[in-house]
Amino acid sequence: MFFRKYGKRIVIGLVAVIVIVVGLLIFRVLNFIVDVQATRVTDAIATQAGSQSFEQITATAQAKLCAASASCSAAPGTVLPDMTKVSALTPTAIPAPTGTPDTSNSKIVQRIKNGERISVLYMGYGGPGHEGEYLTDTMMVLSFDPRSNTVTEFNIPRDLYLSVPAGPGGKTYKGKVNGILSTIMKWDKPTQDDLDPKYRFTNPQEQQAAGANLAANTVQNILGIKIDYWITMNFEAFRTLIDKMGGVTVCVDRAFVDDQYPRNDDDQVDAGVMTIKFEAGCQLMNGERAIQFSRSRHSNSEEGGDFARSARQMKVIAAIKEDILKKNLVGNALGYMDALQGKLRVSMDPGDMFALATFFNSSEGKTIATGLKFDPEIMTGNNYIQEVDKGGEIGYALVPQAGEDKYGDIQAWVKSDFQHALVRRDNAWLQVLNASGIQGKGGALTDYLSDQGFRMSETDAAALEDQTYLVDYTNGAATGVIGQLQKYLPNMKVYTKTADNKPYENAPDLILFLGKDYKGITTP
Repeated sequence: MFFRKYGKRIVIGLVAVIVIVVGLLIFRVLNFIVDVQATRVTDAIATQAGSQSFEQITATAQAKLCAASASCSAAPGTVLPDMTKVSALTPTAIPAPTGTPDTSNSKIVQRIKNGERISVLYMGYGGPGHEGEYLTDTMMVLSFDPRSNTVTEFNIPRDLYLSVPAGPGGKTYKGKVNGILSTIMKWDKPTQDDLDPKYRFTNPQEQQAAGANLAANTVQNILGIKIDYWITMNFEAFRTLIDKMGGVTVCVDRAFVDDQYPRNDDDQVDAGVMTIKFEAGCQLMNGERAIQFSRSRHSNSEEGGDFARSARQMKVIAAIKEDILKKNLVGNALGYMDALQGKLRVSMDPGDMFALATFFNSSEGKTIATGLKFDPEIMTGNNYIQEVDKGGEIGYALVPQAGEDKYGDIQAWVKSDFQHALVRRDNAWLQVLNASGIQGKGGALTDYLSDQGFRMSETDAAALEDQTYLVDYTNGAATGVIGQLQKYLPNMKVYTKTADNKPYENAPDLILFLGKDYKGITTP
């Protein structure tokens, strides 16, 4: 009766989380609520838990979990709270409520209303029957800022080599970030003495939660922000979700061919490869096609490699959010629940699901969902990490440009992206053309705007113009970029055009001509 009565509301809550942090990617709730095995609590709460009920532990945890600051972010070097586990839930641990659940005092809803940041680590892995079944080759953080209504997405490169804080007393071991979950899931030592008590486990459910918690703690130390929740999903769940949605519409930026794509998830069944091909343009993808688009990394074009793959994965997640809203899939969500059983885990308790469901059924919540934008930020070898050869079993690896375990530059980058979210989230490239006749003005303005978060193309000179003006090839879509430019250049005229009117292929989205009237910027 409980799920018959409240199942749809719980599903709506899950969809609300998709809209907020997108990485949840789920519609299956019935068995999720039964199977949730872990929640976020601090070390102090974990040691005091004793015989407390799940509801008592959760209530205490929610009160203490995000007390650091309004933005829930941390400066480089800040000691961030650990994630730890509580014992597995059982179906009887969740009492059926009477009447309408009261969610007015929900911590997570209050955080959203107060403009506090919420961050989620999404981990995708192959699953049983796949080579390296628990290697999380897809890792990304999705951070929702209610103030700018932006989800900033950060990739965590799978080959990042780092110190993992898994041992007692702060001891670490060295390894790749994609192997953290697998290390715990494949634990083969006779005891767990080498693990910090908060990562020890007594059953398979606790084991996966412990591995996910360790991964989340490691990642939050890299980015310098607090990770509130984690999600794990295997390949089969990803395919099933997309198929149950009726496919997802993804716009492919560049055509590419990969002639080394695995023919089968399990190389013991078929170790061969096949050729996959994608044409540029928007297209409807079923589950298998979407996972091919998300996994491919052997193209000989600029779509090859892990960094391009990370960008495509972010594109698919944003497309899922758009299709959820466009297709109004919430009404059909109950039909999806059983399909994802056992293939997905989320570290959010059911009370938060109810609260989000109620909030996102309100006019305020629907406004947030409709206006939400995504800011994909890619950590690559061109900015904050470098390739190294560690030899032995590790081989190829990535480390920060500043050196192993030195994340100051990465954390400053994250902080800057958050600060300039309204500009970054437009994903629009801007070029300054110096038409003033005075050398150096274009370069100086380009450098300044780059420091303010704008995505800048290289400056160039242009024929003389009397007035400063902007040509907008986004047809008015880049509202954040244009609005901020107008603060700097209040007399700037704007001419709006569509992308098919760009002067040449791969031209920037906006071109700013500095005329003879340009005397410098106006500080907002």
